[in-house]
Amino acid sequence: MTDANIAFIGFGEAARAFTSGWQTRGPVSVAAYDILFDDPRHAEAKRAECRALGVTPLDSAAEAAAWADLVISAVTADQVIAAADSVCPGVRPGLLYLDINSAAPFRKAEAAERVAARGAGTVDVAVMAPVHPRRHETPLLISGPAAAEAAPILAALGMKFEVVSDRTGDASTVKMIRSVAIKGFESVTMECVTAAVKLGIEDRIIPSITASLSNIDFAALADHVMERVVVHGKRRAAEMREVAATLEHAGVSGFLPAATAAHQQWVSDLNVRARFEGEVPRNAGRIAREVLNAIAEKQ
Repeated sequence: MTDANIAFIGFGEAARAFTSGWQTRGPVSVAAYDILFDDPRHAEAKRAECRALGVTPLDSAAEAAAWADLVISAVTADQVIAAADSVCPGVRPGLLYLDINSAAPFRKAEAAERVAARGAGTVDVAVMAPVHPRRHETPLLISGPAAAEAAPILAALGMKFEVVSDRTGDASTVKMIRSVAIKGFESVTMECVTAAVKLGIEDRIIPSITASLSNIDFAALADHVMERVVVHGKRRAAEMREVAATLEHAGVSGFLPAATAAHQQWVSDLNVRARFEGEVPRNAGRIAREVLNAIAEKQ
């Protein structure tokens, strides 16, 4: 393990998963600041969530930076710059700032510049798979000026990572471009299966696509990705808007990621998740039917 003080800015799914994973290896000193701490409706529940994992809730991002040896920014894609600005008053030379957000590389570079100007070493981190069930062992790509400096700490925490380069944005570029296919295919799958269910031809479509994809079991894949879109559509839509921004910034077309963002946001806005009492099932047919029910109710 490591004796470094670690602070999260944003205590959501990734922060909880990493923290619980580290704790299987031994004691670790973790604190967090989350914007919900400032919301009277959610503050106590969010602070209790931290305490349940042995994480100390702090009153501001600047306080987190002043206390920590390593800060991990784990916010939503649209808050990457704001998160960097929020820590700056507490940043001191020698602090390591890791940005694990699913954001465009040029946006991460801008955030890194603001923190680096205060003396921190910056690391661009791309989380390359869902954080469950692997938690702290979820594969990561890292890059940036302080990637080599952060590597021993991450290794001591048992994290699985590959150093890409010493340039901010290189790790996120890999994730963004990979997401064109991965997140795009999720939305293509969901639209296809939902249309097939609507027209009553799923028993023909699914075996046909399974055969076309050779060794890929499309039925199992559809069960998996449609559950992910229903549960995480809002967050994934934000990521795909960043993918579209990445491609636009690179001077190439970005129609598919923009369309994927629109689709996953649309699914999120339908609030299909709430139609299931409890956990969303990994069952493409059931999910498709609830999507159709939600559409019908809006008409």
